[in-house]
Amino acid sequence: MIAELQQAVANYAHALDELNMPELEAVLTEDTTWTFTMPGQGVLGPVTGRAAAGDATSLSRPTRRPSSPRS
Repeated sequence: MIAELQQAVANYAHALDELNMPELEAVLTEDTTWTFTMPGQGVLGPVTGRAAAGDATSLSRPTRRPSSPRS
């Protein structure tokens, strides 16, 4: 049971980190309620339901500034 929970948490974290919505939806239950905070957008949600969570997270990865070359 503990190994299954650890795997579910790992799958959730990986899907969220990669913004892989199909994988994220596969981890969530149908009655999921999710509230999250997006930088510059404030609090989003709560959203309820597996598909709604996936739809609400139509996110883009934060853009990273290229590092400047060192002289």
